[in-house]
Amino acid sequence: MRARLLLPLGFLAACVAGDDGDYSGTVELRDIRVGSLVGGRVLSVEAREGDPIAKGSVLLQLDPREWNATLAEARAQADAAGKRLALLEAGTRKETIDQAEAEAERERLLWQVIARGSRIEEVEEARRRADAAKADAELAAIDLKRKIDLAKGGAGPEEDVDRARKQLEEAEATLAAFRQRLSLLEAGFRKEEIDAAEAGYRKALARLAELKAGPRPEEIAAARAEGEAARSRVEFVETKIAELAVLAPSDAIVQTLDLRPGDLVQAGQTSAVLLLPEECFVTVFVPEDRLASVSLGRKARVRFDGLATPLAGKVTWISREAEFTPRNVQTRSERVTQVFAVRVTLEGDLSPLKDGLWADVTFE
Repeated sequence: MRARLLLPLGFLAACVAGDDGDYSGTVELRDIRVGSLVGGRVLSVEAREGDPIAKGSVLLQLDPREWNATLAEARAQADAAGKRLALLEAGTRKETIDQAEAEAERERLLWQVIARGSRIEEVEEARRRADAAKADAELAAIDLKRKIDLAKGGAGPEEDVDRARKQLEEAEATLAAFRQRLSLLEAGFRKEEIDAAEAGYRKALARLAELKAGPRPEEIAAARAEGEAARSRVEFVETKIAELAVLAPSDAIVQTLDLRPGDLVQAGQTSAVLLLPEECFVTVFVPEDRLASVSLGRKARVRFDGLATPLAGKVTWISREAEFTPRNVQTRSERVTQVFAVRVTLEGDLSPLKDGLWADVTFE
């Protein structure tokens, strides 16, 4: 069951018909409440209460510095994302592929050298040096024996023996080094070294193939999505920056604008209330026993206190619910106290009218 609004008796007495068939009410202008979808500090106030303003006029401006910094960051991220996508779509540079090919060839040659072992020339050279070192050691041994014999016979000093012994030791050490070198060259590289060289070559080949194939489609798709997200972020921030200027959505009159520079406003908070002069009407209350004579579209003449010229109007809305003071209507005589709200929209030059101005409505 619909609830019915209980109006004060004094208000009903002022708004219902008088003895002459006129109905009294007050002028009402449609109002709209405007504000910003973002909060912030008021930078400037461009309108005052009571001022007529045109559509698109700035009512107040919020400080844009924080959002400007956010926009700069979002644009930088979008630019970086775009460049990453361009790099992926362009693929690998020729210079990088050439370098990878050269690296793979170097690894291949190194593997082949290690796999083949020592060259014959190197082995022969090491063998000749080992033979020469052996001959030097034999000569040093003969020389040491001769000088020992001379020293025993008193024909040579002991210093010559010591010198010859030292030369023999050096010759034997050199012989041992050359024999070790020859042994290594003849044995070749160990299997682990050959396997490591082969693995290095295979790795270089895989790297070359990867560079020639270029980025995977999934990488490009991910970079493209990242770029779209970055651009959406820029558009989002630009939308927020546009909200920093609170604009009049249509020609209007400023009814309420109680803000000063430096004030803080919250997102979604009403910053100003505007009256729309093109939507002007008077609401009157018609008793139930007279409602049958009032219908949508019916013409009316409206007179105003303090204005000599009446205006034309027509009924644009009739309430479906009665409003009355008693809670319970028990008799027919009490039913006449029920009234229905009727809205009469005004036509013609509405510029002299003010919100709240008293008016008398006569239905034609």
